[in-house]
Amino acid sequence: MTMFASQWFASLPFGGSNTANATSTSSAAEHTFSDQAIGDSGPTRVIAVAVGMGVNSANRTIDSVTVGGADLTKRVGAVADNSGIENFRAEIWSAVITSGETADIVVTMSGTIGSNRGVAISVHRLVGNVSAAPDATASDNDDDGTTDPLTVSVNTETNGYIICCGVSFKTAPNTASWSGATELTDAMTGNIAQTAANHSATSDETPRVITVTFTTGGNCQAAASASWFPG
Repeated sequence: MTMFASQWFASLPFGGSNTANATSTSSAAEHTFSDQAIGDSGPTRVIAVAVGMGVNSANRTIDSVTVGGADLTKRVGAVADNSGIENFRAEIWSAVITSGETADIVVTMSGTIGSNRGVAISVHRLVGNVSAAPDATASDNDDDGTTDPLTVSVNTETNGYIICCGVSFKTAPNTASWSGATELTDAMTGNIAQTAANHSATSDETPRVITVTFTTGGNCQAAASASWFPG
């Protein structure tokens, strides 16, 4: 019996991995992260990008995320608002991207984001019998610095994969501490603490409790998570 390439690839064990992490301190509306690793190609491969951003000039949204020119779809997002003047966003975007092992990843906001804020990305590859959209998502935000840690608990299935990201407007130096997920990156873009984490599930949990705590006092923080189940 002949097995087509898409059938063969879908029959592979489900799995996810972090392929790249990058930051930008530009105040521009468009941020290009050149030649980012996205892993081996395949006909059912899903690329997910977690994005953190902050604004100090006016409220902005993340309008698009592209990988090699292909549009991703926003799956979950959290926003923390500082008196209607600034906002800070943690979002996860994804799509089926079949070709390429490296790609330019472009994050476009609705306008310039001002100084001392910046953008960070965490790139993930999912393979096997996987859909572009996650099976479970969660988000949490804090506008005044009184709710710490942030909680982004999601359901899991054995052999599934979770992506998490967080952003905090707090005075440097500032670091994040994750519980329930493995920290991948912890960086500052100006005055914004940027962090990402992942988890490869070994059991079904309803939910898996995931939290992120930032070390320095301040205000405005947001976090999001997305969980994919084996097909």
